[in-house]
Amino acid sequence: MSQTNNQFRVRRAKRLETRMKPRIYRRWWFWAVVVVGVLVIAGAWVGLRGLQAKVELEAAIPLASTIKSQLLAGDAAAVSVSVKSMEAHTARARELTSDPVWRSAEFVPFVGANLAAVRNLADAAHNVVSGAAVPLAATASTLNPAALKPTDGAIDLEPIVAAGEALNQASTVFAAADKRVSDLDTSTTVGQVTAAVNAFHGFLGSITPTLVSASHVVDAIPDALGGTAPRNYVIVFQNNAEARALGGTSLSFALLTMDNGRITLGDAVPAGSGNFAYYQESVVPLPEGVETLYGSEYGRAMSNLTVRPSFQSAAETAQEMWKRQFGTEIDGVISIDPVALGYLLRGTAPIALSTGDVLTSDTLVPLLLNGVYMRYRSDDGGADNAAQDAVYAEIVVKTFDQLLGGDLDPQVVLSALTQAASEHRVLMWSPKAEEQAIFESLGVEGSLPKSDKKTDRVGVYFQENVGSKMNYYLKQAVSLGQAACRTDGKASYGIGVDLTNDLPADAATSISPSILGTFVREKLEPGVQRMIVMVYAPPGSQIVGATVDGAPVRLESLHDTDYPVAKLIVSMEPGATSTITIDVVAAGIDKKALEAQVTPMVNPTAITDVPLDCASVAAQ
Repeated sequence: MSQTNNQFRVRRAKRLETRMKPRIYRRWWFWAVVVVGVLVIAGAWVGLRGLQAKVELEAAIPLASTIKSQLLAGDAAAVSVSVKSMEAHTARARELTSDPVWRSAEFVPFVGANLAAVRNLADAAHNVVSGAAVPLAATASTLNPAALKPTDGAIDLEPIVAAGEALNQASTVFAAADKRVSDLDTSTTVGQVTAAVNAFHGFLGSITPTLVSASHVVDAIPDALGGTAPRNYVIVFQNNAEARALGGTSLSFALLTMDNGRITLGDAVPAGSGNFAYYQESVVPLPEGVETLYGSEYGRAMSNLTVRPSFQSAAETAQEMWKRQFGTEIDGVISIDPVALGYLLRGTAPIALSTGDVLTSDTLVPLLLNGVYMRYRSDDGGADNAAQDAVYAEIVVKTFDQLLGGDLDPQVVLSALTQAASEHRVLMWSPKAEEQAIFESLGVEGSLPKSDKKTDRVGVYFQENVGSKMNYYLKQAVSLGQAACRTDGKASYGIGVDLTNDLPADAATSISPSILGTFVREKLEPGVQRMIVMVYAPPGSQIVGATVDGAPVRLESLHDTDYPVAKLIVSMEPGATSTITIDVVAAGIDKKALEAQVTPMVNPTAITDVPLDCASVAAQ
């Protein structure tokens, strides 16, 4: 019995001792171990998912370049596959960085700022892909050059409208992502995260303005194609064989009507033969300095629209003269030259003419700017002109019929149009400010040369001065040089122009009178090319000297608005070259690049940079 009592007392004492000891979960070290364990596990979890998210984003980023290449190649199917792959990667990256553990870890000092930045990057990337790239990829499958081919003279506007909506959505998504990323606080993030934020911000910032601009362009296209009301455009066909500042004489015109995507081209109307009136005063206001510079050539005759190197001037004059002549309100003016038409024919089948000639990209310019003049060369100048105009009109009509009929390779035609626009052979103007802004963004507005903080741009413009078509045989080159020759720090610019008359020595007998022009009236020997050369210097600069064939010449003080202008006249016998130099002092002391905007001629103009010897610069 006593043994039993003793055992009972021992067990009771142990129970009392146990109750007196603090339980393990109440000990501080227990919870320290727990916290450390949780942090280790959470850290491992976050770290692992962070590495996985990094892999996903790194897999997604290169696809952007792939998609760009596929878009340029017009491979809509490949674009769709790449975009879906990119979306899968960004979706997984967002999923990996948005679970509760990750979000909780964002409250940890120092580490949290990095995690928050990574999560926001992943989320913004997925928003951009799903909200912008995916709908744009879907649009790319319907809006492509092939889909925009005219069918029986009409363009389907629905894909263009849908593309405008997709672009608007995409630009909104990119702008929102751009703001979100720019608002991220990277003051305490590690270098790798900071660099990623900055890189993504730079990417968004480079794309967003392009998307906004593209959406504006595409939004305007349906209206421009007569989507809401019919539009009337005058097309100006320039003849580069008789040069003018913007390209060539405006010798033929046509009315282009667009009604809900359906395009109709009217008959070609020559500038001569009494089709347009000659006015005693300019039909449009004269910009400051223009009357002295161009005299009676500006704003009075339809054939002289292009004497001033501003397409806005030419277009406003054409609009007013067409309205006075035919009573039609004009909604815009488009200019194109034969070289550009030749480019466009790269994407079409050969075109047979009633004369037996066959038009291709290689034969159009020689036939239009030289062949017809050599073919029709009787003693009856009036009959020759009529025959030449008839061939010219047939070429224009059949070329446009081929293009508007849809029998073309749209990718090739688009490439040709891009080249023509880059060479200023296609120009566009609209009286609507929003449309004109688009033409400016596309570089087809044909403005006077625009300098900026990094580049000074000069204009070098040519005008034929014999009333001939001899510029088919003209070769030209422009050289640009600059040096620090002055104590005031302003740069000295040297602009050189070489003109070569490539007519044969026997031009008087071997070349058609229609090409040789009015040499008798001008008191010149047949085959002599006389050219007016105008150099527009940047506003604020100063033209200080000029030479012709090495001899200094005195310049008149001329200007066009705020552009100083040098105007010289040179004559070249067949086979001869004339060299002009113009010395200019820059407006400021900032170091800038120097570029030239040159009249688009029949033969391409070589533009080169050359060293400038201060000893050759005119006294300043």
